[in-house]
Amino acid sequence: MLDGLVLASDRQNGLEEAISKIYPLAEHRTCVRHLYKNFKKKFAGNMLQKIVWTAANAFTTTSYNSSLEELKAVNMRAYEWFLDLERRREIWSRSQFGTIAKCHYITNNISESFNAWVADPRHRPVLDLLDIVRQKIMEMMDRRRTLATKWKGKVVPFVMKNVREISMGLTEYHVKRSNDFKAEVSYKDKRCEVVLNERKCSCRRWQVSGIPCVHALAFIHSIRGANWEDYVDDYFSVDKYRATYHMEVAPMPDMNEWVIGDDGEPQLPPISRRPAGRPRKNKIKGFDEVKKGTHKCKRCGSYGHHAKKCKEPEKESDPSTQSIASSSSR
Repeated sequence: MLDGLVLASDRQNGLEEAISKIYPLAEHRTCVRHLYKNFKKKFAGNMLQKIVWTAANAFTTTSYNSSLEELKAVNMRAYEWFLDLERRREIWSRSQFGTIAKCHYITNNISESFNAWVADPRHRPVLDLLDIVRQKIMEMMDRRRTLATKWKGKVVPFVMKNVREISMGLTEYHVKRSNDFKAEVSYKDKRCEVVLNERKCSCRRWQVSGIPCVHALAFIHSIRGANWEDYVDDYFSVDKYRATYHMEVAPMPDMNEWVIGDDGEPQLPPISRRPAGRPRKNKIKGFDEVKKGTHKCKRCGSYGHHAKKCKEPEKESDPSTQSIASSSSR
């Protein structure tokens, strides 16, 4: 297995052992949402929650260690809980991510999206379920293949949208060039080193995500004739997108027309006892999951109250820390 494969899960014991055997070179990341869910059972509190998610979103080791030191000052036992994760070499912070896959996701929400995608047919027999999933994939690939034919740019639209949002605050960044490819980019009291020809920035956002960070964009926009699209990784190019969906899933006739092969003895379902009561169709939500209809506060971003009665500190926003890829909306 080639290096660069990334798998994200909740690190269950059986799953972790299987991945280590089948994909020994894969980067097995821990979903931060599940990690914090386990952490919250022992260490609750809004301050601890903010520190944990800040550490998870940190792209550099310095920022990550700074968050852990803050956690150490607040709660020593919580700090030791995360030290145990380091001893087990769990990958959960962006500062620990590799730079090959160009994927900076810290949760496995994409699997939750798939579960919602197949929520209705999930209770169907296995053969019917697989056939419905095949149809969904067939239609999805056709839609995306058709959509890609309308794109005229070099990179996919969601990257263009995120770069456009980040670029709105570029006037606040000061670029001091060293040569044609190297520069220092300053914002308030922070400074980053940018190397264009190596597609690197000391903030590491560019290397991990594959999309130029705000510091790189500031440097690129200061160069006459430079095009930021030339510095986006090929993973986000329209050509790669079209290549991904160029193959088609062949249509199939009705099940009554399928050819039944003779491969020896038929495969019968395992013998099992049906539990009492009506089978459950809906997912059992965890104690910390947002229930349907719960209101989200516009001030702090938490759930269960309105902004007028909010007593939590206002959620901070910084153009240099904006998310650069909301791929789940593709």
